[in-house]
Amino acid sequence: MATIPDALEVFARGPAALKAAIADVTPAELDFQPAPGKWTIRQLVRHVADTEIVAGMRLRHIAAEDRPTLIPFDQDKWADNLSYSVADPNEALVTFRALRDDTARLLGRLPEAAFDRIGVHPERGDRTLLSFVELFGNHVIKHVEHIRAIREAFAKQAQ
Repeated sequence: MATIPDALEVFARGPAALKAAIADVTPAELDFQPAPGKWTIRQLVRHVADTEIVAGMRLRHIAAEDRPTLIPFDQDKWADNLSYSVADPNEALVTFRALRDDTARLLGRLPEAAFDRIGVHPERGDRTLLSFVELFGNHVIKHVEHIRAIREAFAKQAQ
């Protein structure tokens, strides 16, 4: 497990990492599907923004309540039913940055002991606030790497 400062640093740099990953992305790259059933860059960026809504709620529940039960969500249903395939990635980036920056400021004001507080997730079990900060910080980095791989695959197929 990372230290609190390290986890907060990874968490806070998510917006810059995502912005860099989609810099100068072309419309064709945005909608390139690397394999059947796989998400496009457009869908991934919207997914990151929507996941941040969930992240903010979970982190706040854990920080403020005693052993809250955290609600899972079906990311594929969100993608299908919330029109990820036509989402504007720049709007999604703005949304993600605003949500992430706000939550990062909130987390930075918490006492160290708050990061040991527990949330109860039906699929993941009992998890500390710190473990969720790490999870959501790494979530963005994972998708940034995914976006880079899609852009590389697009470039190869375009040759």
